[in-house]
Amino acid sequence: MSNLLVYSGIVTKTRALEAKTVKNTEYQSIADFESIVDLIAYLKSHPGYNEIFAGIDENLIHRGQVESMINNCLYKDFSKLYSFSNPDQKKVLDIVFLRYEVNILKYCMHMVYNQHRQYDLDIITAFFNKHSKVDIASLVSSKSMDEYVEHLKGSDYHFVLTSIQKTDITSFDYEMKLDIQYFMKAWKLKDQILSGDNLKYVTATLGLEIDLLNIMWLYRSKKFYNLQVKDAYAYVIPITYKLKKDKLIKLMETSTIDEFSGVLKATPYEFMIPSLANGTVEKVYQKTLYKAYKHYNDKYPNSMAPISYYLYLKRTEIDRLTSALECIRYKLDPQDTLKYITIT
Repeated sequence: MSNLLVYSGIVTKTRALEAKTVKNTEYQSIADFESIVDLIAYLKSHPGYNEIFAGIDENLIHRGQVESMINNCLYKDFSKLYSFSNPDQKKVLDIVFLRYEVNILKYCMHMVYNQHRQYDLDIITAFFNKHSKVDIASLVSSKSMDEYVEHLKGSDYHFVLTSIQKTDITSFDYEMKLDIQYFMKAWKLKDQILSGDNLKYVTATLGLEIDLLNIMWLYRSKKFYNLQVKDAYAYVIPITYKLKKDKLIKLMETSTIDEFSGVLKATPYEFMIPSLANGTVEKVYQKTLYKAYKHYNDKYPNSMAPISYYLYLKRTEIDRLTSALECIRYKLDPQDTLKYITIT
């Protein structure tokens, strides 16, 4: 059977979901909202979110619940596509889920550190339990990080977090370790279960993201944290794609920002240097990843690339709406809000 026939159904379903995404022109209106109530009313009427927000009284719902519900729209769409996929297509989505799993683990961790329920995870428990072996109910009930880590026993995350447990460890340290674990696991798994065009585009997009994140973290560690070289190793994703290993090591070993830029100039990521200096690196990171996903969406239309492209769009949309929620909460000027929620 040709790839066209194999993928036509799920690609068509994905295009229908893509048609319901928030358009760039709509973010101007969102930036002008004066209250969270306005944002919820908008989401209740939006085709991409009305299923989740239908029947919700925007005057009674808590901000943390709103954030959880926005996130649940991503998991809802993922579940629809997963249910529609054949066994081979599910292999790509299993790798995508690893990222969602780590994000939910982070949410549970925030509850431990803040000692109150910031997120309503009840609405995503069914989704999580269907795809993960981690017991989310136990994590949510954790009263300390020692208890949290203990509840991860039997998972890869338990070993990773146990290896860094000490009295002065921070939530940042734990989150970095979870992120590194995700990338290492996904990078290894893709070679084991994928092939053909799916392996090509997953390798390219995942590898690009790893390179970009390593560059961004190393730059910040030198500019803002004055981190020693030996300590920087612990926070770097130990995988290289187009940023070769020798260049990654040189970036770690530089002692000044000028040296760092000089090494980066001799890599395929020279284009990042201006954004690192002027503080727009997050925008460049987002644009670069978007272009990559869009490129492989166009290059491999009869593969899972269009599905990964959509899920990337939805993930960034969730991030933008969550940022809008915070900006509205703190009464930022609409023009300042736009800076946070637009990519271009």
